Amino acid sequence: MSNFFDKHTIVIGEKTESPFMQKYNNYQDGTTPMYRDVDGKLWAMSGHSHMGAINMFCGTSLDDMKKVYEINTNFCVGHADYAFSGIRYPDGNKPVGSMWPFGLYICPNTYRFFCFFHNETGWNGKGTGYDAYGLCNTPKIDSDFRHIGLMHSDDEGKNWTFDRWVLTGEDVNFTEKYNPGAGNVIGQKSGKICLGSGDFSLFVDPDGEYMYIFYNKIYQDTEKALWEGCDVFVARTRKRTDGIMGDFVKYYDGAFCEAGNFGKETAIATRSWHPRVLYSKKHGLYFMSSSRVNVPADKGVVEHIMEVRTSKDLVNWSEPTHFMHEGKEFGNHYVAMVAEDNKNQPCEIDGDEFSILSNHNGTDVMRYKAKFTEK
Repeated sequence: MSNFFDKHTIVIGEKTESPFMQKYNNYQDGTTPMYRDVDGKLWAMSGHSHMGAINMFCGTSLDDMKKVYEINTNFCVGHADYAFSGIRYPDGNKPVGSMWPFGLYICPNTYRFFCFFHNETGWNGKGTGYDAYGLCNTPKIDSDFRHIGLMHSDDEGKNWTFDRWVLTGEDVNFTEKYNPGAGNVIGQKSGKICLGSGDFSLFVDPDGEYMYIFYNKIYQDTEKALWEGCDVFVARTRKRTDGIMGDFVKYYDGAFCEAGNFGKETAIATRSWHPRVLYSKKHGLYFMSSSRVNVPADKGVVEHIMEVRTSKDLVNWSEPTHFMHEGKEFGNHYVAMVAEDNKNQPCEIDGDEFSILSNHNGTDVMRYKAKFTEK
């Protein structure tokens, strides 16, 4: 596959504030989900459930978007006896911990807001959280287990109701060292394990019939206490216009053919953290931004270096390219290439100009204006 960046590069401008800042009680941890409604208003969700608040933002573009309110949920997070309306993980045990909103979609006919969120079993469990080694207050080397959940709102994001768990890893969400109440379910054997499906973003193909979740699976060696891998996978569901969200189907062995919960998966990119996709109409290409992963490693697993891949079909991707800014390689823990105009969806651009949003765990989200240029 020829690489767009053989003849082009990305020029990155000065750092400025985004709308998603700590001064608004907003502590973003991951890339910020955004979507434009049929009336042209651009919406975003930012924050997570155990630091600050989860907030709704609205405007016409990144230039004028402002916080409008903190969300409320018709369910709680935290303790396994109460969290997520008692709707168990597909694995069989009670859900536990916090949520991180990473995907936003607004139905064009019903105006129902859908939010896809990341969940982990080891954070904010209030005594019931667990990781690959057992009960924990803080997971050892991030060895807790991931799922992707879905909630919806019928009042523009003010109040949210939990629906279900839409993506689960092929392997169950615990090890032989500790069964969190799943009954006669066999946990993963110690050694090389997988931590489930999560750490994702949502891409709603503006002109296509599907929406896609691009997500990570982390592989870890529990005996060595090291990450052994962190790769990118994809699942999709058809876009609907009746206020219902369909089930997701995972990409495996050349086709979208496996169930979203417990289905098999084929990696579409390797050694890559928290993927985010942008489509360029001008170039007819999809661009995936992510952060480089250094594995195996006992520290510095996620390098603060932005890598960008290109694709024509969302499943076959080029090798990654990185970029310089102010004399060094540009990047952060989380990076997202997003549209900055006042008409397109945030995942689509007409020309060469866009913004890069950059942040770490719970930090201010900073904005860099950027553009594609020929070398």
